[in-house]
Amino acid sequence: MESELLIYLCDDEKASIRALESLLANEPNVRTQAFDAGTKLLAAIGKQAPDLVILDIFMKGLDGIAVLREIRDAAGDLPVALCSTSTEFAMDGYRLRAARYLEKPVRQEELHELLTFVRSTRRARPVFRLGKDEAVPLADILYLEQQDHRIALHLVSGETKYAYGRLDRLEPLGPAFVRSHKSYLVNLDHVLAIDDELSVFRMRGGGTAYIRKGAIPAMRRRYDDRLIERVRLS
Repeated sequence: MESELLIYLCDDEKASIRALESLLANEPNVRTQAFDAGTKLLAAIGKQAPDLVILDIFMKGLDGIAVLREIRDAAGDLPVALCSTSTEFAMDGYRLRAARYLEKPVRQEELHELLTFVRSTRRARPVFRLGKDEAVPLADILYLEQQDHRIALHLVSGETKYAYGRLDRLEPLGPAFVRSHKSYLVNLDHVLAIDDELSVFRMRGGGTAYIRKGAIPAMRRRYDDRLIERVRLS
């Protein structure tokens, strides 16, 4: 059986939310949470990232494109489907890697196809295994830190999870990760800046990860290369 999908809906029109909830009630293993403003949605994502966001474009305050831009800055590749009565902003959405562009009124077939895509994407996401029954998507890790005989996984959600082991013995985690220090393995996709004076990466969420002495130039090259690669892949 497929595991449950957590879906956030964001629209300032109650009728639109009710219509989506009605359609989603026909889909198995789905749980929804609704928000009437982009700021409320972003705050919720900061506490717990969902499997999918369905986001209206024309909202008061932050519009959907602005909210999607914030999501990309804060939550990387979180699947987001834009929803609107017009296709006017479709290209803006796709530039920000929107998973789908749904035209209102949304049809059941479109929604089912979207959920099938999200489930298949989730199954394909690489993970860090904490044990037999628990795993963390690599994309959700800010950085890993060696703490005595444990590895601390600092996550986008603000949580810290632990696994026993050594960074030296880990298999390569992919092109986004770089060993910046004997005690730190950093996900470059969540780096905001490099602080030359303090020799640290400044991470999303306010954390920092140390860079070993003399490695700033090499880390800057790796960071710049990763930025270029992400643009190419987007």
